[in-house]
Amino acid sequence: MKKTSRESLDAYYREAESWAGDRQDLLRASRRTAWIVATAAGTIAVCEAIALIVLMPLKTVEPYTLLVDRHTGFVEALKPLDANRIAPDKALTQSFLVQYVIARESFDIAELQANYRKATLWSADPAKADYVASVQVSNPASPLARYPRTTVVSTRVKSVSPLGGNSTLVRFDTQRQDAGGHAQPVQSWVAVIRYRFSGEPMTREDRFVNPLGFQVTGYRRDAEDVSPPEPAPAAATDSSTTTTATSTTQAPVQNGVPAAAPPACPVPQRAPNRPARPEVEL
Repeated sequence: MKKTSRESLDAYYREAESWAGDRQDLLRASRRTAWIVATAAGTIAVCEAIALIVLMPLKTVEPYTLLVDRHTGFVEALKPLDANRIAPDKALTQSFLVQYVIARESFDIAELQANYRKATLWSADPAKADYVASVQVSNPASPLARYPRTTVVSTRVKSVSPLGGNSTLVRFDTQRQDAGGHAQPVQSWVAVIRYRFSGEPMTREDRFVNPLGFQVTGYRRDAEDVSPPEPAPAAATDSSTTTTATSTTQAPVQNGVPAAAPPACPVPQRAPNRPARPEVEL
């Protein structure tokens, strides 16, 4: 009886000892896992701190300057710090657009042939057809029909803003100056231009003017300042009014360019009849 009880007690102690050993092994494994996780988290935190310290001097604040036109309300983003970072192809395209607008919108009888050739060579239908029709003498809105031959209309481009794709918004001013140095107020315009680079064959002379095949396919111009113009002062009239008839002669077209029309000449007028002085009898 005592021997059996002793064996049972020894077996119980062995089982209790194995259970305690298992608990100790489990606790040691849990602590080891916790230390591994903590070490990994600490290493990651240290690496992030080092990276933040290294990248801190590289942080910059890029300023943006906005220019607002007080007359039209147009807002333009200016980037003076990026002036030297403009891509060569972008600068070349902007140069083509500016030259095209100046050639198309300016008027100078001395530069008429050169501007007409450049504007037509740098245009494709429908922009080309619209331009050719707008400069014909038969068109009442043509500069040749509206301006005297001594008038000069100068063009100054203010900004070129891309709209996405091959579309660009160009803002420019025009100013008319008549003979004698009298300059009229500046007019502000905005033009939406669609363009392309054509690979069509050209002559050597045309390639000198347009080396990359730049062509404007769409051109729409609108007035930027929509304020009504000031009314012109009414001219004084005399009691006896005279009517002056003018004869208009359509100028011929030379080499596809409308030539200057001769100035209008007034028809001689008859002098107004004056009442005869009464005879005085002596």
